[in-house]
Amino acid sequence: MPKQIAPQDWRADFAASTLFMGYGHTAAHFAQHTAWPTAAQLSAQARGVHNAARLPLCFDPQTQPCGQRDYEAQIYRTGQVPTRPANWHDFLNALVWLTFPRLKAALNAVQYAALAQQNPERGARSDAATVFDESGAVLIGPDAELADLLRAHDWHAAFVERRALWQTNRLFIIGHAVLEKTLTPYPGMIAKVMHLPWPALSGLPDAPPEGLDAALAGHWLGDALGDVIRRPADLFALPVLGVPGADPANSAPSYYGNAAVFRAKR
Repeated sequence: MPKQIAPQDWRADFAASTLFMGYGHTAAHFAQHTAWPTAAQLSAQARGVHNAARLPLCFDPQTQPCGQRDYEAQIYRTGQVPTRPANWHDFLNALVWLTFPRLKAALNAVQYAALAQQNPERGARSDAATVFDESGAVLIGPDAELADLLRAHDWHAAFVERRALWQTNRLFIIGHAVLEKTLTPYPGMIAKVMHLPWPALSGLPDAPPEGLDAALAGHWLGDALGDVIRRPADLFALPVLGVPGADPANSAPSYYGNAAVFRAKR
């Protein structure tokens, strides 16, 4: 957890980027705010949301630095999410909780179990959960063609030659650190992605498709069909400003010639 506690300027248009796809419905609750939502206002939107221990979720004002062990333990044991006031990182974490509650509860359960048990065999899975929680995304689509191109760092095929694949695939950003970076975007922004087969969606949804939250939670809890995420390397890197629509400049094929961002696979 970042330890600096400092106020930041509120922006009601925080979800303007297309990288906030799926958050429109949740973000709308805060779009009319002229100042930072309070922990109580965030908690009011969490009615009916529970953690993995089935405790009601709420957002607890945090005024002192909090280490990861205490942070994850508080969420799991009490349902209270430590939330620094006037802080983008923590506000966007709350936004993800409100949009993907079952997934966030599953990630907390994985991290809490590893921290509580001190089990070395769980370390890689806990590390992966931490990476996904901060910087993760899920790519859904009817087949694995686009995901395979991205895993192979075949950027020209994924973004230029086969750009039409993005019409049937959708990227949902999960990591609140990535969402935070969209407020001051830069070319090297990276998300760590898992792929999930899913029927093609039409348009740009304001909310995750029905069942996606539960399916993602199942992957992290190990009760899903198919592979679960066991280590950080199971996630593949994606420069998110390369996603069509994320940066107007990426309509030009030359955009993907920046080898410092769109790197060849090692």
